[in-house]
Amino acid sequence: MDDAFEVTLAELVALSTQAADAFLVVDAEGVCAESSDPSIRVGQVATDLFAAEDIQVLRGILATSPAGPAWARLRGRDGGTEWVSVVSTPRPGGGWLLMLRTSHQLDPTLRPGANDVEADREQVLNEVAWLLSATPRTGKEIAVASCDLDDLDYVNQTFGREAGDEVLRVVTGRISDALRSGDLVARLEDDQLLVVLRGVHHLRGAIRVANKIRAAVEDPISMPFGEVVQTVSVGVTLISRGESVDSVLERAEGAMVMAKERGRNTVMSSPPI
Repeated sequence: MDDAFEVTLAELVALSTQAADAFLVVDAEGVCAESSDPSIRVGQVATDLFAAEDIQVLRGILATSPAGPAWARLRGRDGGTEWVSVVSTPRPGGGWLLMLRTSHQLDPTLRPGANDVEADREQVLNEVAWLLSATPRTGKEIAVASCDLDDLDYVNQTFGREAGDEVLRVVTGRISDALRSGDLVARLEDDQLLVVLRGVHHLRGAIRVANKIRAAVEDPISMPFGEVVQTVSVGVTLISRGESVDSVLERAEGAMVMAKERGRNTVMSSPPI
């Protein structure tokens, strides 16, 4: 970080609790005043740093303080873009401190827009840990849903592992298509997926999205040997800033177990509502 970069006590707290790869100071007019990244020029309008498709995301970040994390594509000097997670905190007298976390340390399938999910458990948990530490109070919540495929073992045992992998690929694609921009889906175990829902207003909203996922999965899947009807049991919970990853997963997986006990192909929440 540049030695001339001045921070307030509140910003120091934010910097100490949120791992980031770059920091920007944006003035009240939305212009970049300082940057820890030499590739980002002072004087640029902050929204011009990002892909046109994501300008509304950045405007939302600058209109709500604090805000994030939110995914957006940062422009590079080579004309390409890179997904970054953006968190903002307000500055005294106007303007914002933007903290950018690049996704280069995460499997590409964890980034928004990915449909083929092969991320390992550690990468998924690292992303959840980031959200737990970086989520400010914005009036919106982040939910985690544990999705367990109900009959994948039967497919593997009856038709072979390759058939099971194809069913998992199709199911993962359907879940990805059912999600909103910025939501994430990744494989947690062989037959278990983890979904991160950003910006839900309450647990009931997360349950509605989880039911949309459940409905999308249960349509028959055409395979060379015939149709497979695969269902999913979903457990969903809201995350709380500062809690451990283990406690979040324990709630989500506990709710998923309840969904299986209720007959599978259903959604349960923790706490139940």
